[in-house]
Amino acid sequence: MLETLSLSHLGPAPALEFEFGERLNLLTGDNGLGKTFVLDLAWWALTRCWIEGRVIHPAAGVSNAAIRYHVHGRGGPNSEVECHYRRETLDWSPLPVRRPPDPGLVLYARIDGGFSLWDPERNGGERPAAFQFEKAELWEGKRDPEDGTVICRGLLEDWETWSLKANGAFKSLVAVLAEVSPGGNEAPLVPGQSVRVPGMGVRDVPTLMMPYGPVPLPHTSAGMRRILSLAYMLVWAWEEHRAAAGQRGRECSRRIVLLWDEVEAHLHPQWQRTILPAVVRVLNQMLASADAPQVQVLATTHAPFVLASVETIFDESRDRIFNLELTAGHEVRLEKVQWARFGSVIEWLRSPAFDMKSGYSKEAEKALTDAIRWMRGEREGMTRGAVHAELERTLAEGDPFWPRWLSASGGVP
Repeated sequence: MLETLSLSHLGPAPALEFEFGERLNLLTGDNGLGKTFVLDLAWWALTRCWIEGRVIHPAAGVSNAAIRYHVHGRGGPNSEVECHYRRETLDWSPLPVRRPPDPGLVLYARIDGGFSLWDPERNGGERPAAFQFEKAELWEGKRDPEDGTVICRGLLEDWETWSLKANGAFKSLVAVLAEVSPGGNEAPLVPGQSVRVPGMGVRDVPTLMMPYGPVPLPHTSAGMRRILSLAYMLVWAWEEHRAAAGQRGRECSRRIVLLWDEVEAHLHPQWQRTILPAVVRVLNQMLASADAPQVQVLATTHAPFVLASVETIFDESRDRIFNLELTAGHEVRLEKVQWARFGSVIEWLRSPAFDMKSGYSKEAEKALTDAIRWMRGEREGMTRGAVHAELERTLAEGDPFWPRWLSASGGVP
């Protein structure tokens, strides 16, 4: 697991210091303040390789950029690693010569639909630094660019093969899909019979059973495809890890770290309020047979439903919420959000994680502010009729503010 990550003169803030919880860590903040940047660096600290080889460089002219991190691995906590940027070689040094201290299986669900995987049994040393999957490779398969070796057959082929074999991998996939299904009025994720799809060649394509019939996986919604990708990668990564460990006569890892960028991407609110706890349960179920299993999640989100979804599982001794915000001086600042149950999504919007004044549109929010000012006697430049007209334009007829306004302002004009 990643215990600490400290950045100096790198990225959007002069300094950022994280002390992560051992289980669940959520990072909020406006677009452009560095949430994905933090996940990319967390991946690097855990695996010592860059996402698709894209090195993160400090701004031009910065000569004292530094990264410090502390990873707790298979053999226990290692000493803190400190790296400095070298302008002459455009890289970071020094790095310990030995491989990372085995933080366990590390999976990064990227916002571009791709995934990155680091497996202690298959990566590091003389082996590939990590497995980087673009979205298309995840579905269609990936080969080693040098020797053509199959790295992954892809979701479509593996789904079909696992189903025909009726093996443990397919049972695991079906169980994961059932766990992450949103419930309520949304259709559960149930595999259907494979079909031939025009334009996809002479192969059978897996389907999902929807209320209106089977739908080929490539034709499902964007939200479903993202969840299908995540479910597949979790199962595939674990099954291949188990196989590799078995070949070496080693025990499977008892640690999984999931980095997850924008949990809510493409998802209906019905799904947003269930998916994160469901995935935490899935990860724990994968490690159920391990001694002292450990799951750590570092996730970013813009969705109050996602934060509301963890109210029943949040443990202040193991979990953290962080927020990146822009100060009046136009500097990015990191704050650790004090945990509290805010209950409704509207209250979460007004929490320190989002700092919204209300859940109304901007126009309605201004109309309400003007009405409250008018009721307080701050009426310069306003008339009752104009305030009332703007409330009528922006508020619903049944809005709870109407009785208060009509009572204070003398009724309908």
